[in-house]
Parts: sequence; structure tokens; C-alpha cells
Amino acid sequence: MKSSVKFIFLYFILAMGLALINAKNGFSQATPEDEEFNNLGPIAYANEYKLSPESDHITYRIKNQTALTIEKIYAWIYHGAEDEEGKATSLTLVNNPHRGGVITLGKPHRPGEIAEWRFPLIKTLASKIERIGGGGARPKTFTLRVSNKGIFHPKVEPPAKPEE
Repeated sequence: MKSSVKFIFLYFILAMGLALINAKNGFSQATPEDEEFNNLGPIAYANEYKLSPESDHITYRIKNQTALTIEKIYAWIYHGAEDEEGKATSLTLVNNPHRGGVITLGKPHRPGEIAEWRFPLIKTLASKIERIGGGGARPKTFTLRVSNKGIFHPKVEPPAKPEE
């Protein structure tokens, strides 16, 4: 009985030792390669965005981090007002979150890929946005918020991407 307990204990110690040797710096996860993306869990969006010259829509590069293709995204887009020191003083919702985004580049949005999504902005706020700079608004004045419940997947996955 005692020899079998010793055998199991030594086997456990050996397995743990091998697991720690193979881990990188104590972590088995790879470090993120894209630091310019803000991680929101199932998706990540780029810090840079494109605001249309008419300020009627905004385009974000979004990375799909799920295991399924993304068909539709419903998001909240906020504009952050800043004081003289550059600190955010207030956030204003500038889109209708019930109107989802439209994929403009990279359709279908497969897992692990980056696609461009366009979100319409509220028309009454377009004039206010133009006063703060229009298409050349200061960087990081707009931010994107997406709930897990606002990401929809197709019922049937599209065919696999052809190998090149």
C-alpha cells in the first residue's frame, strides 16, 4: 500500500515539474501580438478609427476572438469631452445602439480575422462633432463598448476559407 502511494506521489511531482518546465515564464498563454487593440473579450477593437467627413458614421477595425463567425455587432459609441489637461470630463452616447454595425471589409468575419465595421452616428450630433473637428477629431475621443449579448453569429457557419 505504501509503495503505491509513493509511486503516485512521485508521478504527481514529475508531472508538475514537466508542466512548469514547458510553461513560458510561469504562464502557458502566449502574449498578445497586437498591442494596438483594446481587448473586450470576444472581440478587440483598434485604437484608431475613421470618422466620415460628414460625421454620419464611424469605422472601427475589429478583431474576432471567438470560435464562430460574427454576423452582426450592436455597440455603444461614446464621445469623451476633455478638459484643458486632457482628462475626460463626460461621455456622450453618439449612436443608436439598436442599429447594428455594417461590415465593410473582411466579410464574413471569421475567427481570428480583422474586419472593418461601420456604425451610424446620430444625425443631430453630427453638427456638434463637426464643431470639434469633424473627420479630423482628436485621437481617442471616441470609444466603443460592446456587450457579449450584442454579438450575433450566423445559424450556419460559412464554408471554410479556401487554402492558398
